[in-house]
Amino acid sequence: MVHSKVDHEKDRRLQKSPLHKEGGNNMIHGTALIKFTRSEIQLLINSLHMSISTVVPCVENGEWKKPYEKIQGDLQKVVGQFIEKEREIRISGTKEETGANNPEECYDCSD
Repeated sequence: MVHSKVDHEKDRRLQKSPLHKEGGNNMIHGTALIKFTRSEIQLLINSLHMSISTVVPCVENGEWKKPYEKIQGDLQKVVGQFIEKEREIRISGTKEETGANNPEECYDCSD
């Protein structure tokens, strides 16, 4: 088979693609950026919990649960990040209200 310059360029583009085929297996790997609200993430966590806690007859080991448990853990970390960011915003807002971040508005306490 003869490969043209166009074929090589196409091969290079496919290798850079987020849906590039890995080696000999037929799996395609990629990533996606999806935006969820905090409440939507909590719904996903709840759904995963219900799925994971389901008892599946004829399946003795819980290997099938591992990917779902990993996603659930990752989503719980994201919720933790939401909570931390909300706390930082509250603290930042409190500092601005008291003038702690704006020295021009401070007054001399020695009066």
